[in-house]
Amino acid sequence: MTQASDIELVGVTKRFADLVAVDAIDLTIPAGTYCCLLGPSGCGKTTILRMIAGHEEPTEGVIRIGGDNVVGLPPVRRGTAMMFQSYALFPHMTVLDNVAYNLRMRGVGKAERRERARAMLDKVQLGPLALRMPAQLSGGQQQRVALARAIITNPRVLLLDEPLSALDEYLRLQMRSELRRLQRELGITFVHVTHTQLEAIAVADVVVVMDQGHIEQAAAPEVIYATPQSAYVARFMGGHNVLSGRLAQIAGGLAAIENDRGGRFELAMEEGLAARGDPVNVSIRRDRVALENGAAAAGINRVSGTVDAIEYQGAFVKVTMRIAGDEEFVAYLRDDQFLKRPVAIGDIATASWQRDDLHLLRADLGRVALDAGRPYQNP
Repeated sequence: MTQASDIELVGVTKRFADLVAVDAIDLTIPAGTYCCLLGPSGCGKTTILRMIAGHEEPTEGVIRIGGDNVVGLPPVRRGTAMMFQSYALFPHMTVLDNVAYNLRMRGVGKAERRERARAMLDKVQLGPLALRMPAQLSGGQQQRVALARAIITNPRVLLLDEPLSALDEYLRLQMRSELRRLQRELGITFVHVTHTQLEAIAVADVVVVMDQGHIEQAAAPEVIYATPQSAYVARFMGGHNVLSGRLAQIAGGLAAIENDRGGRFELAMEEGLAARGDPVNVSIRRDRVALENGAAAAGINRVSGTVDAIEYQGAFVKVTMRIAGDEEFVAYLRDDQFLKRPVAIGDIATASWQRDDLHLLRADLGRVALDAGRPYQNP
């Protein structure tokens, strides 16, 4: 089995004519890591994958795999394998011959390549289907064939381009677990491109959130979800409400933030991060919010608004409010909590939370004016 390799991108930029698809990024993916590149269409994530694979070359910068600079090397000499979104199976070949194809192209003898292909099909639980044709398989089975074909050459790095997007929800959940199991079993580095937040945090050791050719944040999924560094990440990942204001005062590690609509929010904050009057963005997780009927008296760490939508999600109820300035504010309430104190569309309600649950968006300090509201809002 080929040993996993780390991947390092240093100052990597990719331009297509006047378009900057990737803008001077630095990223290190440790060997044996499952890494997800996450972001909306056009953010540069697939371009990064293609540059690692060798299907595109960077305009500037260095790409190292296992410490070796691979810029200029053809894909076959990089120790990578790529699994495409379309699967690209040969319709006239059996499942066994599809899996063995890459070994055939490398000159491996028929007996050996078929033996290795059968072993790989057993690994992805498709051994009994070896002699079927691709058209006789379900979408999930076709994907497993494509995965087996990609990893049969023992690559140092497996690159996956939106591997689950063509599957229905049930198969997506099933294959998510399968990919994670295989990565752990094989021990090689996986780089997985997706635009689906839940997919990324379910499988990855490291999530890289991208926007317009830049890396907004790269960290473990629990860190990305619980402590986003910017309003963009908080909104794109979902699960957070973003509130903006200006620093009114800070003393003893406690900051007071006020906005021009009468809101006042308090949270723990180190002194020296911002000066009085500076714009500050904070976030509160939707599942840390309490909700009550009626417009409560002015207070700290609370907002009032009109209930705009109510959606039953099984374990919780999603309540969307419109607060001052027509901003959206969402609470995730446990179903039993909601049923004890329900609200209805059109009601005035007040959301509140604990000081310790309010989170400072540090990357926004000194970088942006008061947040104007980015468009990425997760359902």
